[in-house]
Amino acid sequence: MKKLLYYTFLSSLAQSIYRIVFNLFLRDLGFNNTFISHITSLEMIGSAFLGLLIGIMGDKFGKKIMLIFSSVTFAAITFLRISIPSETMLIYTALINGGVLTSRMILLNSLIVDITTHENRGKYFGYNFGLFMGSGLIGNLIGGSIGEVFGFSAALLITGITHLFSNFFLLLVHEDKKHHSEVSIKEIFSLKDFDELQSHIVKIHLIRTFLIGFGAGLFVNFGNVIFKDLFNMQPTIIGVALAFAQLGASLGSIFSSKLSKKFGAYQFTLFLNILVIPLIISFAYVRDPYLFTVLYALRFSFMNMTNPVSTTIIMSYIPQNKITTISSFRNFLNFISRSLAALIFGYITSFTNGYTYLFLISALFYFISLILLKFLFKPILNDKIFMSLYKKNI
Repeated sequence: MKKLLYYTFLSSLAQSIYRIVFNLFLRDLGFNNTFISHITSLEMIGSAFLGLLIGIMGDKFGKKIMLIFSSVTFAAITFLRISIPSETMLIYTALINGGVLTSRMILLNSLIVDITTHENRGKYFGYNFGLFMGSGLIGNLIGGSIGEVFGFSAALLITGITHLFSNFFLLLVHEDKKHHSEVSIKEIFSLKDFDELQSHIVKIHLIRTFLIGFGAGLFVNFGNVIFKDLFNMQPTIIGVALAFAQLGASLGSIFSSKLSKKFGAYQFTLFLNILVIPLIISFAYVRDPYLFTVLYALRFSFMNMTNPVSTTIIMSYIPQNKITTISSFRNFLNFISRSLAALIFGYITSFTNGYTYLFLISALFYFISLILLKFLFKPILNDKIFMSLYKKNI
């Protein structure tokens, strides 16, 4: 399992540097914000559709081989963009790149389920997500510096090489590939393997994904714009504040398993989800820039701290030959809802006091998802799988 964590750190570090550097690389080439937004939009579409396809292939051919495929494809596209940075090449590669970037986390989570047990799964999901957030923090801090010192092309080259090198640790991970080649695409989409409890969990999980994706999509992707519009705040201050938020989410994720065992997974998850709602409502009315920044960072930390716990629980109930497919559908719904929210963002913020309405609408969607969270946990609180995941250490 440690080898997989090394892979997580290196590949996440590479991708976080890429996300910081790539837009700067495009601006350095002379492309305007309109073109950059088109590339971002195409990558989100690729994340939804191609991410779904790659996830299904993970259940068919194996998670590890598809992770390697995605990594090699990402590196090849990165090298191609450096060598031939034409408008046509950037557009054609955007859809593919979005899909391979998104599929990595889907496949990685599914692989963790394959190589862990109920007793240690929560701990390793916490470590994995903590490393993901922590490497993102490091990437955010050093990505721009690398680009400034060595050039954005060189920074992207380092990104591609690092992502390729991370596969060395992935190759050392043993995956149980039993039945992968025997599973047909038709069987992957079949729901006959799901019992009543599993169907309940998957249904609530996917609905909550859409609701939270829409609620978050109203403002998460536009953080810099919001801070600029409301406070005319300096980008450096925003970056440092969000870096601390990511650090909080990283540490919280690492200790999420211990906290869940101490206080109860349901109590831990419910409490943090409840706290998130008044924080979002406060965004509608707080207009002190520093207080707003602290509240914004707390919401980010609290919401992301629950991810390893909920992911562990959901994936422990899904049939193993369907885990990647369900995760891919979740990813699809998440990006579709965020895309819709992004369109509505521009419309709502055009009104007077538009940001007030924006955050109140977002809080409403989070509130509905909170109610569904209670329905999600209700039938499993005394179930043996749930109890084995987060039983207290004696």
